[in-house]
Amino acid sequence: MGSLHSRLAKPATAIVLTASIVIAALGLVSLQIGQNYQAALVAGELKAQSSADIVAAHTEWMLEASDQALRRIDTAIGSLSLGTEPAAVADIRVAVGDLPEGFVFSVYDSSGNLRLSNVSEHRAGNIAERTYFQDAKRGMQLTIAPRIVDEPGGTSWFIVARRITREGDFRGLATIAIPTDRMDRFWSFLGLGPASTVALVRLDGWVIARHPDLHEPLNISSSRVFELVKESEGGTYGNANSPADGVSRIVGYRQVGHWPVVAMAGIASHEVLERFWDTFILQLTFGLPVLVLLVGFAIWVAWLLRAYAARNIELEAAIERNRFLFREIHHRVKNNLQAISSLVRLQPMPETIRADMARRIAAMVAVHEHIYQSDQFEHVEIAPYLERLVHEIAKSYRSEVEIRMDLAHLIVDRDLMLPVGMVVNEVVSNAFKYAFPTPSEGVLSIRLVEMAQGEAELTIRDNGPGMDLEGKKGMGSKLIVGFVSQIGGRYSFSNEDGTVFAMTFPQRLGERRAGDGEAVS
Repeated sequence: MGSLHSRLAKPATAIVLTASIVIAALGLVSLQIGQNYQAALVAGELKAQSSADIVAAHTEWMLEASDQALRRIDTAIGSLSLGTEPAAVADIRVAVGDLPEGFVFSVYDSSGNLRLSNVSEHRAGNIAERTYFQDAKRGMQLTIAPRIVDEPGGTSWFIVARRITREGDFRGLATIAIPTDRMDRFWSFLGLGPASTVALVRLDGWVIARHPDLHEPLNISSSRVFELVKESEGGTYGNANSPADGVSRIVGYRQVGHWPVVAMAGIASHEVLERFWDTFILQLTFGLPVLVLLVGFAIWVAWLLRAYAARNIELEAAIERNRFLFREIHHRVKNNLQAISSLVRLQPMPETIRADMARRIAAMVAVHEHIYQSDQFEHVEIAPYLERLVHEIAKSYRSEVEIRMDLAHLIVDRDLMLPVGMVVNEVVSNAFKYAFPTPSEGVLSIRLVEMAQGEAELTIRDNGPGMDLEGKKGMGSKLIVGFVSQIGGRYSFSNEDGTVFAMTFPQRLGERRAGDGEAVS
């Protein structure tokens, strides 16, 4: 007995030692990979923050210079009548001094008509309807307008405007238009990467200027990163999906001095992690052969251990392994279906089709998850699965519809779960789509009862306007026909103060009857 124990202990010790080495090696590699990953993210955050600080400093200088120029314009106008006399234009140009290249100053009278400008071909015309002019007319001393596009020339600007008053009365508006391509220069100077961005945003969420330029006005006040902007003067936010183009970026932000403007710099997450992945591939190239050798050695030791194991231990292990494999198969199928669902969400297709496909895949996922979590591989209780499925569908529609369930505790064949679940998915989804014009008043009832001869009846009822029983059948109807036929069931649709769907199906697949699977009118 002692000899047998010794012979078993030696390979067991060897396998434990080898496994410990493999686990330790994997642990060290994982730790290093994790540290490198975090270091790359921290470096990206620091770069994004410093870039935002630089943009904020340059923007503050730009806005301060513009404000000083506007004050000098106001002083230079004095008591002039805001006419277009050449002498007045010359005086104001002297007062303004040398504006940066591309800046345009303009003066408008109290009716919004252009009176003076340093650009002879200025096309602004009347601006009385523009928001920043109305703000000044209502008493706002200084305003910054979001991005404005010069339609004839295609140039985009943002405006710094100062109210002109005389003896307390509104006499007009002095503005300086700053071309948004200044952001292109900031971006080029910072060298952040091709997919990076720099932007100026007002504290109400309107984007003033951005690189790359926007095609239309954008307000980001509802984004998570802008919530952080309102809480602190500067900081970073990792992996934020841009509301402008959907690209995931690490965003740094900084408030521009006392101005109601925030400077932002975003670095694409994949660009931040490029060096990390290069290092990871290099480590994998050298470390994988060593790991393969260790795994090979562990397999060889495991083979030795099997040779010394007793027959009864092998049989017990095999039984437990079979149970584990059943759970693992369903778990892996569930994971693969979730991966397919993720791929579907990435495909360019109409949102309604994408949502329908996602719900159908989710119904399949729920079947396998219910089976491996309950350890019921042949016969499964169907009520918990149906209850979870219906609530998941309701959650996907974010509906206020009242759901009433009366589900008998029935044990059915495992292979019935998926067809029944897919039918329920189609009928319930169809109800949420079309049956409830006023969701808060909607009621959806699901009832499952046991019938004679080993059958079950499922009834789904809504209080909607009913359905066109003779109308064109879509994909959902075809799926219902196919799945009901697959399990040898019968179904019907009717209108009784709403749409009523009824399906009868056997609790055991071996109890199908000839002629089943047809719709009943």
